[in-house]
Amino acid sequence: MTAPRSLTPLQHRALVADQMTEAALQAQILTAARSAGWLAYHTHDSRRSQPGFPDLVLVHPRRGLVLFRELKAESGRVRPEQRQWLEALTVAGADAGVWRPSDWLGERVIAELLGTPS
Repeated sequence: MTAPRSLTPLQHRALVADQMTEAALQAQILTAARSAGWLAYHTHDSRRSQPGFPDLVLVHPRRGLVLFRELKAESGRVRPEQRQWLEALTVAGADAGVWRPSDWLGERVIAELLGTPS
């Protein structure tokens, strides 16, 4: 009988990212953002809102920063309405983008929240 093959750290991170839900990702991000001084807005029931607006608006009053982020599960697709909002916000000079579990686990999210290179 052969011993089970152990996962590399990269393989483990990919496995965890694939299993993380958008709700779990959001909870982790909101906790980190608030502890780093960000104000956070999320529309809890968007059924009556314009489609495609990003999931989170994060404002850091002391640093004068605003982030617009769409959250997606690792395999989640950005819908055309969401892409349109992200592109329009970016063209208007806003910092807009998508965060996925791999961004959280790979520390990109933390780097962007803290303003450090990832």
